[in-house]
Amino acid sequence: MEIIRGDGTLLNDIDLAPENAHQEVLQNIAVILDTIQKEAPMLRDLGIPGDIYGRPLPVVENILVGYIYDQIETYEPRALLGNITFEVDHMTGKITPIIELQGVREIEQ
Repeated sequence: MEIIRGDGTLLNDIDLAPENAHQEVLQNIAVILDTIQKEAPMLRDLGIPGDIYGRPLPVVENILVGYIYDQIETYEPRALLGNITFEVDHMTGKITPIIELQGVREIEQ
């Protein structure tokens, strides 16, 4: 099981030619988590919705769980997800999603 933190650290050393499907899936999930919807010109529905900013933290957590599962299912169907939890900094209001990746399935094309 792999833990993916949605804080953008995986995108610091992005590899445009990952050596295996597992690395591709990790990077793709990191991109999904680090993108705000309507930010990507050709994929306007990709990412986390921007209208949740400024809402109460418990409400945001509940909304994000559904969005994250839906986004990963849509844009990275090879990922086998486990739990989604959040690391919350109540002083700044920052929420960092933490995703358990249980595996990567092969999809024949």
